[in-house]
Amino acid sequence: MNILTGIKNHRILMHLFFAGTLALLICLFPVIAESGQGNDLFASGNQAYAEGKYDEAISYYKAVMEQEGYSASLLYNMANAYYQKKNIGQAILNYERALYLDPKNADIQANLSLARKDFGLIPEPAPMWQRAFNLLNLNWWTLLASGVLGAFSFLYLIRGIRQRLLMGSSFKVIATVCLLFFIVSGTGIFVQYGNMSRGVVIRNGTNLLVSPFDSAASSSSIKDGKVVQMARIYKDYVLVKGPNGKSGWIQKDAIEPVVPSS
Repeated sequence: MNILTGIKNHRILMHLFFAGTLALLICLFPVIAESGQGNDLFASGNQAYAEGKYDEAISYYKAVMEQEGYSASLLYNMANAYYQKKNIGQAILNYERALYLDPKNADIQANLSLARKDFGLIPEPAPMWQRAFNLLNLNWWTLLASGVLGAFSFLYLIRGIRQRLLMGSSFKVIATVCLLFFIVSGTGIFVQYGNMSRGVVIRNGTNLLVSPFDSAASSSSIKDGKVVQMARIYKDYVLVKGPNGKSGWIQKDAIEPVVPSS
């Protein structure tokens, strides 16, 4: 009787396993199909770019973005297409976005530097400490901080359970190292949050206004492709601060954030 019951239970488990596997495949099929479609669109965009059809390539890349979201390679290729069209603002914007996702990518760095040089947008050199903290993006700094905090918490818990395991100077050294890494990663998070307020001017000859109103006087103009800090938003205007110390209000549709809100 027990043997028959065991066989019956085994069959039930096998049926449940196959049913679960089938359900999982059904759920994954649309995702796999959509990913395959995205790859086809991306390949079509690359083919159009190779043929010099840059508007068509950009359309394909945007279609991929709508389906699969942002990726460094997609933004990089889109930036290259905008660069060939001499669309300064969009080229710099997409290079900056690609570099934010993949900060150590040499190709993105080289093309961004070339585009800035060609368009007369040589930026002021950032301090060495800032360049160091830009080697990783916000996700990696957050992951590092979480890992250090988790490791310290685990060691502290082990020390509470077995005091002989970590005693005296050994625990102090480990705690000091963890604290230093946590401070470094925390600073990296702070720097990256500052980077999230950066924006790229995408309209040429944009006027810097003294106040956020249509009738406001213009203090100067700012070139498209310029990277600025977006201080705050008021209705249809954004208060921006440039690296040269100039600040003013520009229309919201004349600037795009490097890190999109969605």
